[in-house]
Amino acid sequence: MGREVKRVPVGFDWPLNNVWSGYLMPDTMDLPTCGDCGGDGYTPEARAIAKSFYSFQTGDSRLSWSDKIGQAEVDNLLAEGRLKTWKDGRWQSLPLTAAQVNKANRDSGALAAYGHDAINQHILVRFRCERLGIEVRCATCHGHGDIGTDEQRAAIDEWERTEPPTGEGWQVWETVSEGSPITPVFATREELVGHLVSVMGWRPDAAETFTADGWAPSLVMAGGQVMKGAEDADRIAAALG
Repeated sequence: MGREVKRVPVGFDWPLNNVWSGYLMPDTMDLPTCGDCGGDGYTPEARAIAKSFYSFQTGDSRLSWSDKIGQAEVDNLLAEGRLKTWKDGRWQSLPLTAAQVNKANRDSGALAAYGHDAINQHILVRFRCERLGIEVRCATCHGHGDIGTDEQRAAIDEWERTEPPTGEGWQVWETVSEGSPITPVFATREELVGHLVSVMGWRPDAAETFTADGWAPSLVMAGGQVMKGAEDADRIAAALG
């Protein structure tokens, strides 16, 4: 997520800070939420298990189970390609004990090396329900969370976003959201650099580097400091260097 330079027609006039329409799926493709499961795709029994996963859901760490999973559940997560360890220059699914994973989640939660995210939670809920003989999927929407036909879902899967038209102009877009322009379109790179410096307060060298590279992150944590990815390019390099 960050900012990027797009080459668009000089007369391109899409409103600033508005997400480009080609990046948004048409509202006509939205499917109504399933009224029986509220959109989560679970049965009531499976939902009760899911809602007790984190301590913030139960209000009592003794009642939650994100840091109390068993070895079979850890092995299942590893089999699903989760809980990977960085070793020998690559991520690997190495053996882990339940005690290791539980301690990591108890000490640091989602920020831990083996911290559970929403994907882990869903895998664990499904595994636990299967072991207990509990149906996981809502009978009305079959786990989709919405009411639609296979044809409608296929159309959604096949939908692809379209880029704005290309041209000779120079413009900066943010990619923190789906993507929207944040500067006017300029006929030359030099004019865009001048705008970044005089209007947006960038340093000349940072603006030159950014427009040459074409992309920069919005924020970077480096050396214990939060920096703006484009404006602070040299400070980031120094902190990481």
